[in-house]
Amino acid sequence: MKTIDITTVLSPDLKSRSTVADLLLYVLNSNEQEIQIDFAKVLFATRSFMDEYYNTFVNDHGKLNGIKVESINLPEDIQYMLNVVSQTQTGKKLYEEPANTTTHRFQTVKEMTDWMKTICL
Repeated sequence: MKTIDITTVLSPDLKSRSTVADLLLYVLNSNEQEIQIDFAKVLFATRSFMDEYYNTFVNDHGKLNGIKVESINLPEDIQYMLNVVSQTQTGKKLYEEPANTTTHRFQTVKEMTDWMKTICL
């Protein structure tokens, strides 16, 4: 099993969603069947990076061609971020509109402002 220090491949600051593709290429070109991605030296990661990382390496959708990848030594805040993005992948709506709502459609801004005047207190 090969361990990859993510900071040597990318950076200690994981900001861009697109850099996950670079990491994926590195993993695919490693010719290993089992890889650990080590986050020990990571200082910062954006939500968008972690979302893309999750979709590529955790919930891979076949992108890894059978390579087993394990994320290790995630700092507490980055582990929390990974947990948060994993919860957004369920397809469930976080908000459901109440059943008793009415939709109003307007042709002009004037129609909308006239209607809004009727609902103001």
